[in-house]
Amino acid sequence: MARITQECVARIKDSADIVELLSKYLQLRRAGNSWKACCPFHSEKTPSFHVNPARQTFHCFGCGVGGDALKFIMMFENLDYPTALRRLADMNGIPVIEEEENPEMARLRRMRARVVEANTLATEYYHRKLCRDAAAAHVREYLKQRGFGIEIARAWQLGWAPPDFREFGQLAASRSMDDRLLAEAYLLGRGQRGLYPVFRDRLMFPIHNVRGEVVGFSGRVIRADQDPRKYVNTADTAAFHKGELLFGLYKATGPIGKAGMCVVVCEGQLDVIACHEKADIRNAVAGLGTAFTDEHARILRKYAKKAILCYDGDNAGIKASEKTFRKLAAAGLEVYHASLPPGEDPDSLIGSSGPEALREAIDTARPYLEVRVGQELTMIQGDANARAALIPRMADLAAEITDRNRRDVAVADLATRLNTGLEALRETVEGIIRTRKESPQTTPTEPQWEPGEEEEFPGNEPMQEAPRRVIPITLHNVIRDILFLAASNSEAQAQLLERIEELQEPIRWLSGGVVLQRFMESLPAPGNEEAWQGFISQLPPEQSAALRHLEHTPVELPDISSVVDSTCANAALAALKAHVDQLRSRINAPGISWQEAAPLMEELNELQKLINESN
Repeated sequence: MARITQECVARIKDSADIVELLSKYLQLRRAGNSWKACCPFHSEKTPSFHVNPARQTFHCFGCGVGGDALKFIMMFENLDYPTALRRLADMNGIPVIEEEENPEMARLRRMRARVVEANTLATEYYHRKLCRDAAAAHVREYLKQRGFGIEIARAWQLGWAPPDFREFGQLAASRSMDDRLLAEAYLLGRGQRGLYPVFRDRLMFPIHNVRGEVVGFSGRVIRADQDPRKYVNTADTAAFHKGELLFGLYKATGPIGKAGMCVVVCEGQLDVIACHEKADIRNAVAGLGTAFTDEHARILRKYAKKAILCYDGDNAGIKASEKTFRKLAAAGLEVYHASLPPGEDPDSLIGSSGPEALREAIDTARPYLEVRVGQELTMIQGDANARAALIPRMADLAAEITDRNRRDVAVADLATRLNTGLEALRETVEGIIRTRKESPQTTPTEPQWEPGEEEEFPGNEPMQEAPRRVIPITLHNVIRDILFLAASNSEAQAQLLERIEELQEPIRWLSGGVVLQRFMESLPAPGNEEAWQGFISQLPPEQSAALRHLEHTPVELPDISSVVDSTCANAALAALKAHVDQLRSRINAPGISWQEAAPLMEELNELQKLINESN
């Protein structure tokens, strides 16, 4: 964004009448030579917010905030300085003058302005067609069935793109907008047979940037047999970059601030509109039919500290939210998940149970990892192998949390719910973080598409699902030692098999114990590569990956009995310590009662005595 000249900045600030401006946001009442209102930045019943027209300033004697008109817009709309400055200029009709640009930058800026102009004209045209054209009756009926009336359509400038583009083409031509400009705005696409209209017989959602400019569109098909693509979005233009835009953000910036810097993230446009208009949840936004990006997360971090994911209330919805969690957590936001009933999305929940049901789901949202691990544990139903595989997966998610204090709280909660040792889980998480720093992985980019026939719309094809990253189960050091002995020496394997009862506690309490259990059931012969590979192939990916670098070629060991004795002793002591660690996690879990904690503390003391005796 080009820099605005100092002279222009001064003119923008001077143009603002603070009383007139704030009257658009607040109910001001005259109080002598000033005006007053209830402060929008904290809860109060007696007005303590004063506006001084002589000084062109505001000040709240309750919470202490104050400043000029620009500062008010920044705080109320939750905008950064450059965006607020441009918003104030737009409100007062002041042309923005920027520093001298190079010719190419100047050309791009002019093209961007023309694209926005074309989109604005299209928005007005599509909206008129939706409201007045008899041929749009099926779209109006669809909206009516979904509970979206004419007032909502007006508030969001919803529209209908007719199948025939000629009428709009003639309208654009009368405004000196040729086909080349319409193609630059992606209202027309370029195929092998020439230009074609991108949006035909679709419900149109204008996409605004935070300044409120229409920079693109998302078109939803109404007749399912007409086009297999449910949504068609504007491709990248001089004004539109899908990975950097969030639907509804231009309306939500202020409410996000009022909600304590909290944003509600939905999956689709209609869900966002339903939140705003049906449930008065006006801090809701959504992506634009693409994977949630790092840029999306960075943008939201400018306005919010906390994000509540409000995705479909089924297992698929919670899993689909994982990518969004990763991006938001890595950007530094606290991420919560609103639990919707299975099969419901925000709009359908409002329709079936009323807006209060959605508000309650958002008000009672729980930390994302807490919801996710609960859902996973419900599905695995006590399966030991599945639980072992779940631990590193949850650790990998926890490693996304950048704030150390929040991460420690999340890890402690996971340790309790997964019935595993806190220190072992914490070390697993920290190991993942170290590995990422040492070998950062590049984020896969979206596929690049070339314009082609009208069936091939750039930017609207479904994303190819990336293969799931396999996260190896963490092997405790003594588990790795036992596996090495059993995999590389036949006599050690035989002695360990005789002492299998002693190994049950280490198998139960130490990370990777499930892999040792599977090994002792299979017992591949040391030196037999075919037997080893057969054993590996039977393991889940997370377990086989943990054995990738385990030495399993035959090894001669002196005094094997002594080595097995000391290894088993170390395993027994490590199991006691892990059990103690797990008990401490449960005792320190939030909300535990004294009646629940007392027997745990008694067991903890007994185990601690055994550890002291071993030392």
